[in-house]
Amino acid sequence: MRGLRILLATAALVSFAIAAHAQEAVSYYGFSFPPQIGALTRGATTDFEKDNPGAGYGIRYNAEGIRVDIFVYDLGKRKISWDVFSEDQKAEFHTSIRAIHNAKTRGLYREVKEGREFETPAVKNPFFRCKVLVIDRGEGRVEDSVLCLGAQNEKFFKTRIAFTPQGAQVAERADKLMREIARAAKF
Repeated sequence: MRGLRILLATAALVSFAIAAHAQEAVSYYGFSFPPQIGALTRGATTDFEKDNPGAGYGIRYNAEGIRVDIFVYDLGKRKISWDVFSEDQKAEFHTSIRAIHNAKTRGLYREVKEGREFETPAVKNPFFRCKVLVIDRGEGRVEDSVLCLGAQNEKFFKTRIAFTPQGAQVAERADKLMREIARAAKF
């Protein structure tokens, strides 16, 4: 009986510690990723850096009808411009869009259609350059997707937002969400 009580007490402490840890913000390269950003709840984080230096970290957030994947990385570069129209950011932005099209070629997506391009916030020196895409995953699963790229702290900060089901005002919804993400992450 005493052994059972000790086992139950230990299990309770471990579950409390796990729950407390899940409530803490995680930080990578000076960016903070809290457990919640608005309606979004942080899910899995992935350390790509350990097996592939320069690949950085991935952080997933979810809410009803929204999935956000954030990637912070440097590709092994020492200097990355903060300017979304710099050559290094333009090259990485186009590489990221091409990777989505390559996923279609590999059979992950049935169709990829590019849409509107925009900056957020839409001021003289925007933080992120974004592109709206419509992705057909097959079997009737079509989503509005938005890829945004910026850089700070000598790291790229890339976001993939998926809205399901499709809806109106995708760029406006993504712009609002990117502002919340930037504020929460201390971008």
